[in-house]
Amino acid sequence: MNRPVGPVASVGPVASAPLLASAGFSSNDQSKALQRHLIQCAKARGRWFSVALMAERVQDVVLPRLATTAALGAITLGLFAHWL
Repeated sequence: MNRPVGPVASVGPVASAPLLASAGFSSNDQSKALQRHLIQCAKARGRWFSVALMAERVQDVVLPRLATTAALGAITLGLFAHWL
């Protein structure tokens, strides 16, 4: 059922530099696009990046176990209040 239908053709290079240049693409355009992307990524990692990352990790741990987390928090708070 999953047999190839015919002979497998050899796959050559996807595009060559002259073909890209004739289509309006140049390596300089790609370099500029990459530079814009890297600058955007650097701006996204601002001063609050580590706080947002930690909040995301806590959310990933707490939300699937919300009832368990609330119960453990209530028990901990009750034990702490009893200790005082």
